[in-house]
Amino acid sequence: MTPWISRFLAARLLDRQAGHRQRVAERFQRLRHYDYLGCESREVIRRVRLAALLACAAEHVPHFRTLLKGVSIRADNALEVLADLPPMTREQIQSDRARFVSDAAQEVREDYTGGSTGTPMKFLVDPAAQRAREASIMWADSLAGWRPGHRIAMLWGSDRDVCSATANLRLRLRWLIENRRWFDAFEMSERRLESYHRALTRFRPHLIVAYASAIDELAAYLEQKDLRPPYPSLAIVSSAEVLTQGMRRRVEAVFACPVYDRYGNREAGAIAAECSEHRGLHVNEFDFIVEVDSPDPFRRPGPLRLTYLANYAMPLIRYDSGDLALLAEGRCPCGRGTRRLQRIVGRISDVIVTRNGNRIHGEYVTHQLYGVEGVRRFQFIQESLDEYRLLLQPEGKGPPVEVTEEIRRRLETSLGPGVRVMIEIRPQLEKLPSGKFRFTASRLREGRHGDAETTGGPR
Repeated sequence: MTPWISRFLAARLLDRQAGHRQRVAERFQRLRHYDYLGCESREVIRRVRLAALLACAAEHVPHFRTLLKGVSIRADNALEVLADLPPMTREQIQSDRARFVSDAAQEVREDYTGGSTGTPMKFLVDPAAQRAREASIMWADSLAGWRPGHRIAMLWGSDRDVCSATANLRLRLRWLIENRRWFDAFEMSERRLESYHRALTRFRPHLIVAYASAIDELAAYLEQKDLRPPYPSLAIVSSAEVLTQGMRRRVEAVFACPVYDRYGNREAGAIAAECSEHRGLHVNEFDFIVEVDSPDPFRRPGPLRLTYLANYAMPLIRYDSGDLALLAEGRCPCGRGTRRLQRIVGRISDVIVTRNGNRIHGEYVTHQLYGVEGVRRFQFIQESLDEYRLLLQPEGKGPPVEVTEEIRRRLETSLGPGVRVMIEIRPQLEKLPSGKFRFTASRLREGRHGDAETTGGPR
């Protein structure tokens, strides 16, 4: 249906929850307006919102009641109070969730996240936080040119969402009215990709929102079949996984449209997103305070910590995201004044620790395989400090033997003396249960190398 009809039906038929959708729309406009405020205005809003969250947490959340006992919290000192708090982790919440829940929370709903760790965490959101999550996703999509009513195709893989779409008639009706279609990213066989292509050709989405690996897989299929997709008309939004430069180049070439990177999580929605300048990801500063724990966060990746300003039911304050990130320097030419993430480097859990204590990000291995002929996809697995496996999914006839031997030699040299890299050719590489794909994995526990230095590659 046309965007106008979609907007009309959504306003008349879907907004039955005491004006929920109207409030989401108002918040979406507030997020867009905030991006263009002056630095001082944004700072005042941020401090006031942070002070309110900290004061509520100090009064109603057992964990923070202990930490903030006797602390005077005001807008003018809120950021300093925040800096003195220890980070909170998923493991802490899982071990004693009740200590992180507000005793004043009302009308809460439960949700779960497994993410790339595979360890589910139950968390709570109140109605205001739910509206904030929905508005943040609209905000992120709008940076790619989306407007309410535009057709969106989701190439996604959350089993909760996909199963709900199949079983819940009300949800399916909502997606129909909202001009939204869902395609399961976990099942990506050639037969399924063919059916997706036909369905997408009929639907003609303005925007595709997809796992990075899933849209890359669809692009590879279309390229192999020499098909020129007439969709999407606006852009592709990549999320939930690291978008490599190789993926971006292939997808943009096949679909003949720009790719926008987006970063978020299930706990809080869209945290940062690319604009049309493609010079990093603008942080949703109205809802988040982000920190990169690094001596030089502009050049050396560090753990990304989040303070989510919208959820009072279960406040996430200096929450370890589990990801490594870099900050971007300077102001974006687009006119938005918000901070930017240069990029998300990857999951902390996917960092490989070498025998000499260095940490290697997965993107280092990705760079070794940029543009290698005959390699469709790879997975680099650390079995021990001395043994590694490089799994290659071939494309066409696969990579020449001399090429794989050169890759092996470079990796073994970089990883240090005594290291053995075994290369295996696999027809298919496995995804996580969520449908996401991991480029690197380590069987070792990182904790035993807690003091190791984090670098972009071997030194």
